[in-house]
Amino acid sequence: MSAVSEAAVSRERRRARLRELVAQYAVSSQAELVDLLTDSGHAATQATVSRDLDDLAITKSRGADGRITYALPEMPALAQALRQYVVAIESSGNLAVIRTPPGTAAAVAIAIDGGDVPGVLATLQGDDTVLVVAREPATGRDVADRLEATKTGQAPASDRP
Repeated sequence: MSAVSEAAVSRERRRARLRELVAQYAVSSQAELVDLLTDSGHAATQATVSRDLDDLAITKSRGADGRITYALPEMPALAQALRQYVVAIESSGNLAVIRTPPGTAAAVAIAIDGGDVPGVLATLQGDDTVLVVAREPATGRDVADRLEATKTGQAPASDRP
């Protein structure tokens, strides 16, 4: 592999990890993103992170708690659907089960499918329930935690790298 193609692969891996971090955590600064990327084995400078954020159309938005954090372009719709309709999220094995008010499960499933949520293989919805299948090696608990974090705008402390 040439040096140019190795650099391109490295950049794409870093950007994929950056998207995962923004989806998973309520990150409010580029310095925090640099630290999280470094902790996950992707060396990056603030200038590199700034360019990546711009190229990926990652912006800042205000959460329900008033904090301003980075958000993926599709995440606001997902977070809104989760906040508006989700009553409970449970897990078992490689499945996450989401309870909603009657008639709203389809809206939640569509938001998850369109939200490019890391670890999600597929969704299946009924009238008031969404079944989310986790893609290995993720578990149903991993997916449930990620969806709950997206809903609340916070990530579980135990989930940070």
